[in-house]
Amino acid sequence: MSKFLSAVTLFLISGPLLAVTKEMDPNAPSETVSVVWVIVFGIIFIGSIIGFFIYLWHNEKSSGKPKE
Repeated sequence: MSKFLSAVTLFLISGPLLAVTKEMDPNAPSETVSVVWVIVFGIIFIGSIIGFFIYLWHNEKSSGKPKE
C-alpha cells in the first residue's frame, strides 16, 4: 500500500511540472546577471562562512572549558 501511495504522490507532484515544461518556449533567451552581483554574492557567502568559524572559535575560547 505504501508503494502505491508513494507512486500516487510522485504522479501528483510531477503533473504540474510536466505542464510547465510543455508550455515553455524551447528557444527562450537565457537571463544574464551582471558580474558585479556574482562578486557581491561571493563576498557575502565567503564572509558568512568566515564569520561562522570566527564565532565558533570565539565561543570555544570564551567558554573556558578544557579541551578533552
